[in-house]
Order: sequence, then C-alpha cells, then structure tokens
Amino acid sequence: MFTTDDTYPYFEEVNEGVLRHVSPVPDGSRPKVLDVGCGQGSLAGAIAERGYEVWGIEQATYATAKASARIDQVLEADLTDADAVRERLGDQRFDRIVFSDVLEHVYDPLTVLRSYLDYLAPDGRVLISLPNIVNWQTRLAFLFGRFTYQDSGVMDRTHIRFFTFKTASDMVRRAGLTVEKVDHTPLIVRAALPLAKRLLSRGAAPTDGDQGRAIIDSPAYRAYMQYVYPLEYRVGSLRRSLFAFRIIIVARRPA
Repeated sequence: MFTTDDTYPYFEEVNEGVLRHVSPVPDGSRPKVLDVGCGQGSLAGAIAERGYEVWGIEQATYATAKASARIDQVLEADLTDADAVRERLGDQRFDRIVFSDVLEHVYDPLTVLRSYLDYLAPDGRVLISLPNIVNWQTRLAFLFGRFTYQDSGVMDRTHIRFFTFKTASDMVRRAGLTVEKVDHTPLIVRAALPLAKRLLSRGAAPTDGDQGRAIIDSPAYRAYMQYVYPLEYRVGSLRRSLFAFRIIIVARRPA
C-alpha cells in the first residue's frame, strides 16, 4: 500500500514470500487475482507476468498511475471503504486475493479481511503478508527500552497494528478461513536494507520513479536472490518467530 504522505524516497519491492505461493499458469487460462492495496503494482505486476489477470485496489493517485501500466485493472479507492469497493467490484470473484503488507496499516484488520471474502471464488485462496513484530531486531530494541518508529520495515511509522505468527493465524481463523500454509521471509541480510536505502536515496526526491527500482533491478539484488536468499530462508526456518521479517499465510474457505 502506497501512502501519500511519504517524506522519504520510495523504493519498490516485490514480496517474494507471497510470490512463491503464486504458481505460474501454464495453460493460458488467466485466473483472476485481486491485490488489495497494490501500491505501484510491483508485486501485482510480477503476478501478472506469471499468467494471471490482476486487479488492484489503491487509494494514492500517484501509485495507481504506475500500477495501471503493469496490471489489468486498478480501482482508485480507499480499501477500507467497503461500500465504495463493492460499488466498483460488484459481482467479481477472484481465485486469489492478496493482502501484501497492508492489514498492519488499518485500525480494524479483521473487519477489512472479512469484507473481501465475498469476492473470493469458491475454491480460491487468500494470501496474507504481515510484519513479524517479535523478530530478533525488535526484541533487542525492546530489551534496551527502545520503541522507535522508522521510515520502513517492521517498525514503519505508518503501522497501526502489530502481529506475531500466533496472532496473525488467529485473525485469519476469526475471519472464517482455514489456514492452509504458514510461511515467512527471513530477516538476516535484510537487516542491512535501511542502510542501503539511505545510501541510494541521498539527494533523491521522495517519489523519484527512476530511483524506485534501484534495488530490485540491481545485479547485486539478483545475485542475492539467486544465491544467498535460499540459504537465508533455510536458516530462518529453524526459528521463524525470531528470524522472520514477514509472516506469510495462505488461507481458504473451510471445506
């Protein structure tokens, strides 16, 4: 989800934790995906490249302009306004509904999650990504009495709600869904990301479009994802509550 009050340069990021649970479509059938709070469409565009028809919901005009070039439909609306969303989506049904780093930004994430289940196809899946508040970095900070908001990451200054693996799964079940898979993205090498962003953002405007993909399009990032990330992921799997950056949940309607 893109916020219009950003005062720091915006860097695009593809949520690999969600993307790994969206398999490429081999037969050209183009299942439909709804990305709630799609931002500039970085993740949604990556999903579209795998053969899906992708719709997005996003409130910020600047972000919708970017996303419109990457996916099939972008609805400019407040994702928490159920009536406005219903007016735009009508009787549309989606095979996948994605909440990628969105629900932590709203006051009542359970109600928001429930409100979108009417748009889920009978055999569809809901993919949810949430920040893990009890990772090793925040535990150390809390131990020393620090609760400091930052420009990005788990302690992003725009986060309203905080989650652990247990509370995230509990919320999904309370919404009336069955948790099918629980996964994560690791927080080891990623701990250095704020420093990389600061170095790259020197002298840049907050919404510099040319700069936005400076990290994910770089050779260093591609090498990291190919060679380092798989090892980092395995290490994180040893104790996810400690080494996970994101909590990834795949859910479906009860059988």
